[in-house]
Amino acid sequence: MTHRTRLTLTLGALASALLLTTAPARADEILVRDLQTGVESTVRCFSISSETWTEIKYRERERSADKSIPTVTVVRIDHADKTPTALGVASALSELERGNFAEAARALKELSGGGWKIDFDTGERKGYQSFTENDPAGKSKRPGWESEYAHFYYAKALLLKAKAGQDKAGQDKAGFEDALFAVDDVQVPGGDGKQTTGGFLGRFEGGNSRFFPEATWIKAHALAGLGRFDEAQATFTQLQNDASRVKLDPRWTYEGVIGAGVIAEAKNDLTAAADGYRAAMPTMEVLLEQETRDYMRRQCGRWWSQAHMHVARIKLKDAEDAKSAAKFSALRAWIAKGAPDEVRAYAKGKNWPQPAIDALVAGARDPAAQAVGLNGIGLAYLNEPKPRNEEALLAFKTVTVQYFQVPAQHARALYYLAQVAGAAAKEAAGKKDVKAMYETMADEAIKTLREQYPDSEWARR
Repeated sequence: MTHRTRLTLTLGALASALLLTTAPARADEILVRDLQTGVESTVRCFSISSETWTEIKYRERERSADKSIPTVTVVRIDHADKTPTALGVASALSELERGNFAEAARALKELSGGGWKIDFDTGERKGYQSFTENDPAGKSKRPGWESEYAHFYYAKALLLKAKAGQDKAGQDKAGFEDALFAVDDVQVPGGDGKQTTGGFLGRFEGGNSRFFPEATWIKAHALAGLGRFDEAQATFTQLQNDASRVKLDPRWTYEGVIGAGVIAEAKNDLTAAADGYRAAMPTMEVLLEQETRDYMRRQCGRWWSQAHMHVARIKLKDAEDAKSAAKFSALRAWIAKGAPDEVRAYAKGKNWPQPAIDALVAGARDPAAQAVGLNGIGLAYLNEPKPRNEEALLAFKTVTVQYFQVPAQHARALYYLAQVAGAAAKEAAGKKDVKAMYETMADEAIKTLREQYPDSEWARR
């Protein structure tokens, strides 16, 4: 071997070694939030070992011991894997976030490996494949994170698809049943009585997934959609009890308590629904009084405001259905009670410490609460004995500009903005510029509604 050849090989080996030492190691990322300040930070790690409803275990280096982070502090987890399955899960979640529930469900079904087997020639269902069919053997072995994520989000996509597709009578029984089979471990329909669906709550029994609380929420809503109200209430109660026992995020206490409202709404009993949603407000006040961490106090305030918003939403629905000026007036009075200044006065009357008062006021400023309130006020203005169209238009316009991140209320506001602007254009027939302005406003609202929310009830009206 010549000197030049030996030198070339040596330099090549050195270059390879440098590439190996400088190449970035695999790095999963966990975004966490300080529960006092609300400040977010990122934990980078070699890999994540498990994600349960109480803790996330991870390794900083390939051979290091596990460390853990409380799940309640976790905002988001980004896995570094770039396998086709991992990329497929990421793509499906993007579709889910955009509201393309059917497309997300189709993709996640293939990735999860469970659910109904379909005859591609006839479209008929040919048996049910358990989600646990390809799981590793042994109770201590966990499925890969891609399988866990695909299964959970498949169940969620099925539920949201069923909710979006139900008709005025609340009917999409097959959709709710599909969601229930994916999330609950029940006997396979038409099977031998021994095989089960391998639903998420059975597959990750005992909170062995950070998605376990939301999976319980999916089960409760699927049961309500199927009209199995006693079972739904028991599941909502279980969620509330689990949230208290395990010290989960306050959201899950709230979601458990409002179960009575969800069920009453499914029965179309709007009076009972309003009462059911209102019942969550004192519960969140109790949690707020007990909480000492500022960020968590704000979360309690947020869910208090969400409960108040749900009552307003039900009152709005009731007033719309009845076309009752009196009910619109009652709606305006209720919305006024949720305004930040009114909430501050209410909280001060409780003799709470200032951080607790500030937390409740912060919740009153939540975009979802503000959007529902403004839409309700706009409709109340329209239904007064002498309609106040300009004030109504301003309320709807404010929702479309400031609270477009609240899809259901944004779609509602676009619909009514188009209606009011169209009527205003007709009234301004003798004022060319004013008429053109209102016509443009109405046209843009309808265009945005149909482009962004083509499947919503408002686009179909």
